[in-house]
Order: sequence, then C-alpha cells, then structure tokens
Amino acid sequence: MKDRVINRYIGMYVLVAVIAVTLLVTPFNSIDPVNLPKLSLLAVLSFIAVGLASSEIDFFKAKKNRIVLLIIGFFVAQLLFVLLIDSHDFSYKFYGTFGRNTGFLAYLSLTFLLIASLVSASKLLLKRYVIAIVGVGSLLALYGILQSKGHDFYQFDLGIGTNVFGTFGNANFQSAFMGITGASSLTLVLFSKVKSHFKALFLLLILLAIYNISASSQQGYLNLAIGISAATTMYLLKSRKPILGWIALGSTIFGVIILLLGILNVGPLSDLIYKSSLLARSFYWRAAANMMLDHPFFGVGMDGYGDAYMRSRPSSVYSSGFFTVSDTAHSIPLDLGSNGGFPLLIAYLGIIILVLIAIVRIMKRKTEFDVVFTTIVAAWVAYQAQSLISINQLGLGVWGWSLSGLIIGYELNTRADEKEGNTRTVHRVKASSQKISALAVITTFIATGLGLAAALPPYLAANKFYVALQSGDAEIIQPAAYLKPYDRARFTYVAQLLQDNKLESRAIAVLRDATKIYPDSIELWRRWSSIPSATPADIAQAKAEMKRLDPYNSDL
Repeated sequence: MKDRVINRYIGMYVLVAVIAVTLLVTPFNSIDPVNLPKLSLLAVLSFIAVGLASSEIDFFKAKKNRIVLLIIGFFVAQLLFVLLIDSHDFSYKFYGTFGRNTGFLAYLSLTFLLIASLVSASKLLLKRYVIAIVGVGSLLALYGILQSKGHDFYQFDLGIGTNVFGTFGNANFQSAFMGITGASSLTLVLFSKVKSHFKALFLLLILLAIYNISASSQQGYLNLAIGISAATTMYLLKSRKPILGWIALGSTIFGVIILLLGILNVGPLSDLIYKSSLLARSFYWRAAANMMLDHPFFGVGMDGYGDAYMRSRPSSVYSSGFFTVSDTAHSIPLDLGSNGGFPLLIAYLGIIILVLIAIVRIMKRKTEFDVVFTTIVAAWVAYQAQSLISINQLGLGVWGWSLSGLIIGYELNTRADEKEGNTRTVHRVKASSQKISALAVITTFIATGLGLAAALPPYLAANKFYVALQSGDAEIIQPAAYLKPYDRARFTYVAQLLQDNKLESRAIAVLRDATKIYPDSIELWRRWSSIPSATPADIAQAKAEMKRLDPYNSDL
C-alpha cells in the first residue's frame, strides 16, 4: 500500500476533526451550546477533509473501490434530491431542527468524513484511533464524574434528573460513548499483550465508564455488552476452536433480535421491556414506518420527523394514554428512512453491509488475531448498537461514520499487500521530504471556502440572538427573531418571551410571520391559540391547524 504523505495528513486530520467535534461546547454565546457548534465545526472540518481526499485521484479511479464509491454517491444524490423536493423552509431542511441539527448539511458532512477515512485508512491510523477512543473516553469519564459531583464550568439543565452528560448535552449520549469506551478498553484488557500496568489503567477506565453509565443512562450497558461480544466472537473465531466463535456470534444476534422484539411488545422480554421507558420507542418507530409508507421515495424531508410525527403515529396512541411527542424516530436507520425515503435508507444500509463484508474479508486474510483491528470493530459495533435505538448526535456520529470509512478503507487499501503476504517492502519517506500536490492545495482551498460559507451563517446568527437576549430589550429581541438563516426555535422563544412580558400584540405579529414560514409547526399554532388577546378568528384558525397536524387528538 502506498505510504504517501498526503494520506497520513488526511488520516491525522480526520482523527483530530472527530475529537474536536466530540469535545466542542460553546456555553457562553449560544442558547444551544452543543449541537449547533458541533454542526458548524463538523461542516468546516469535513469539507476540508474531503478537499484533501479528492486530490487522491488514483483511489477514486481504482476498480476495486467502485462499489463503495457508487453506494456513497447514491447516498449523497438522494440527500440532494430530498433537499430539492422538500417544501420546508430552506434553513430548516439544510441545517436541521433546533437541538438536533441533523439536516442535509450534517449528513453530507458525515459522508465527507467517511470518504476521507476511506482514502487514508491504514494500520497506523487504526492504532491512532484506538488511542483516541481511549484518550477521549478518559477525558469524558473524568468530566462526567465532576459533573456528577456538581462541579461543571457551565449549567445546562436536562430536566431528567441527572447532570452527567459530558460534552453531548444529553445523558444518553454520554452513556453511549462510555459504552463504546468500555467495550474498547475491555477488548484491550482481555485480548492484548500489553504490559500489566497498562491493563490496570484500562481496567480503571472501564470502572470509570461504568460509573458514568450508572450515573447517566443505562443505555451504555447495551453498547458495552454488544461491543465486547463482537470482540470475543472475533477472538474465538481465530482460536483453535472456532466453533465457539460461531456459537458466540449466533447468541449475540439472537439476543439483539429478542431485545428489539421486546421493544415492540413481542417475545419473552416484552413484559419486562415494553413497560419501561422503551415503550415510547415503539410509537416512534411505528410513526417512522408510516412516514416511509406514505412517502416512500423522498420521505418527509431531512429532520422533518417532528412535523409529521403526530399525523403519522398510530391512532391507538391516545387510547394507550401515551401523549409524548418527538422530533426523531430514536433510531438512526428509521430517521434516515422517514426523512429521505426508502432509497436513503437502502444506501445507508448498503454502507453498513460494506463494513460487515470488509470485517469478514480482513478476518479471512489475517492468519493471526489482530487486537487493534478487533478493538476498532468492537467500537464500531457498540456504536451501531446504540444507533438502532437512539438519536443521531453529531458528537457520536463522527465516530460511527469515520470508523465505517476506516474499516472499509483498511480492507481496500491493504487488499493487494495482504494477498501477496506482505512480501513487498514499503519504503517510508519522511513527511518533511515530500510535498503536497498542487491539486490537493487547490481542492482544499475551494472546499474550505464552501465549508465556511455553509457553517458560519447559523452560528453567527445564534450568537447575535444570544447577545440580543442578554440586552433584555424588546426592541432588540423582537427583530432578532428574524435573523437569517431562520431558526424556528428563535421565533417560538421570542413569541413566548413577548407574551410573558404582556407584549401580546408583538407576540402575535411574530407568530403570524413564523407560521407562514413554518405552517407545520404545531408549537407555533399552540402558542398563538394561547394568547388571550388573539382574535376569535385567529384562535379558530390556530386550532384548525392544530387539528390538521394532530388529527387523533380528541381534545382539538
């Protein structure tokens, strides 16, 4: 495999980008200190990464890489089709809904990270990723402990009884990353040949991760269990008794199926699981399925789940007494299917299948157990486990997508060398003695400009809105609702603020404009109908729109 300096630069750059997006929070200049900053940084860094990667013409021309590039191209093409066809406000579908920011730009940026990981994947990069997972996991585990003791540099109320959320803004995501960290560390403890004092440190990290999971959300235990099950299966398959590996694999798959069926109130675990907090997911998943059936080719639009949820959820939801609403399916595959239709879901599943094929091929080629590769696979499997029953959070998503590219790319980039038994000697040249091509400079410059143009506007607008709120002056706050690119949350926030301060006519003016931009937002109509000074005609219209958006609600 060629060891070109540009490939090593891309690999290190992608890894630094993943770490930076995971750790970034900006609590002092935005009302959303987590998701929008991560999106903005992700967009800029991923555009630069794909700019660097696009200069590797040989990779994109190679016949062996065509299938993966076709599937990725199909995914991006479907994203573009959905963006063009979706009738939502452009900023809404491009940047995503407030507090999620998983619209078109987010998935395009994650795809760019995957491409850059594909191009740069190598044995060295795998080792660096293992170090990064352990390192970042250690930082977030220690941070989580500080948060659990009430020692944090900013206050962020989750409203769910725990303040252990790391840099993710949500306890479930902190728990999920601790599960990934725990699975990776336990793999190194059980199957690596590192010295005992290193294993002691890994054991300590596992204990810290478990503490964080118990203090935040139980979700991390699932990630940890499935991740280490994958590692154990790989170890047994390469042992002298591979039959044990097949038994372990079958048992893991069977366990996952039983768990998923239990969430849907089917199978032996249904009584235990269905009555728990996972009950909500069954309604979210059914709504997502209805959206796909009603909009099979282009879905309801990127991050459009929240607007369509009440119209798509089962009518039995009210008879069950379950009234919780949601702006996500709580399953990444179902989110993609409901947002972008069956084609987007199929393309995404195609990428997952390519990763699985790459894992099988690498295991067949290797004559001995590879603990570094196994740790990477354990982390990837742990991420996929949480992705089935959870939301796409960009601080987690960057790991899942870059690891997918890393595994596929590693199989592709080492295929020729390993088939030849590594008989060729790779002559390494110091990075300082090599030059980055002019094409790499040009493509990176263009991509950087595009990334900044896409990422900066919403972040700058959010910062201006934050400053306006600090003024406490209605003359400043009301115009701030109209900052571009538009954000529905700003309109809602300003209208509520004006109403609470007895400026009802101003609140109505803001809501009248907002509902023209976001006619499918039930929260805006509900806010308007609650204003005492609204005219009977306005209230009647608001309630009619609410009934349209929530047809099974007998109270409307």
